[in-house]
Amino acid sequence: MSKFFLPILLVSGYILWKVLDNLALPNTFSILLIIFTLIAGATWCYNRFSLEPKRQRQIARLEQRSGKTLNEEERAQVEPISEGSEFIASLFPVLAIVLLVRSFLFEPFQIPSGSMEPSLRIGDFVVVEKYAYGIKDPIFQNTLIPVGEPKRGDVVVFKAPPQPNVDYIKRVVGLPGDHIKYDQANGTLTVTPAKCGSAVCAPETYQYSDAKANPDFFYHGNAQIEMTEKGAVNHQILLNPVRFYYDAAYYKQAGNPPGEWTVPAGEYFVMGDNRDSSDDSRFWGFVPEKALVGKASWIWLSLDKKANEWPTGIRTERLFSRIP
Repeated sequence: MSKFFLPILLVSGYILWKVLDNLALPNTFSILLIIFTLIAGATWCYNRFSLEPKRQRQIARLEQRSGKTLNEEERAQVEPISEGSEFIASLFPVLAIVLLVRSFLFEPFQIPSGSMEPSLRIGDFVVVEKYAYGIKDPIFQNTLIPVGEPKRGDVVVFKAPPQPNVDYIKRVVGLPGDHIKYDQANGTLTVTPAKCGSAVCAPETYQYSDAKANPDFFYHGNAQIEMTEKGAVNHQILLNPVRFYYDAAYYKQAGNPPGEWTVPAGEYFVMGDNRDSSDDSRFWGFVPEKALVGKASWIWLSLDKKANEWPTGIRTERLFSRIP
């Protein structure tokens, strides 16, 4: 019978996951993991502190009545704990460790789209440092222990404001109070910092160099132009050689013209490195601090694949590389 417990558990988990997913709740996996950890933990405690002591008392009574010590086989026959109960209880240590590590330390994340190319490619698997911006509870994402704050240039995973049950990954461009200007005509970014010490904040126009067409990244019918962006951090970006004008689709903020935004307190402005193929703050606004999942720091696996296709190999040169 025990061979059926794992399939039954997996099917039950899948059904529960689909129910939670249909409710479009954020942190669905965390909720599911907590539920199963609590069930396994309760079963382990019941076996350890209720059933097992009762069993040992019964063994002691039988030995006293018979006047002999029972062997292991005879002991096993005395009020045995069910296989199902033992199996579920045996999962508790593993589930508890996974829950603690995933909730407070590290979480794996797979790059689902090309919005962060060329920095992050479809098929990359990255390590997300959950503790980088504070220790948070795994369900409501309230900060329990403040640790740090995002910096300009950080690559972050967050709950997407348009779809709170979906995780996005983008680069932080604007901090609270910053003024952001994006010139769609030439793809240049200007940031006026909110804090400059005793000096007056001056606009900081990012610099671009080493532009060349890269046929590995083909969007909108064109090989994208790859170039180096020098700003908060130096990294590569992609621009389409044929410029698009998205002004009508930009997120409108009162007091600013299209293409300019002032980041509210407690929120962040994020953009994808693939500038003309990224759904980001330019179109739906800002990311609240509470929505931040963590900082993406390392690529631990990179499968050579394209969107909606099976992998054809491994990009060994990207293994265990730090994200720029």
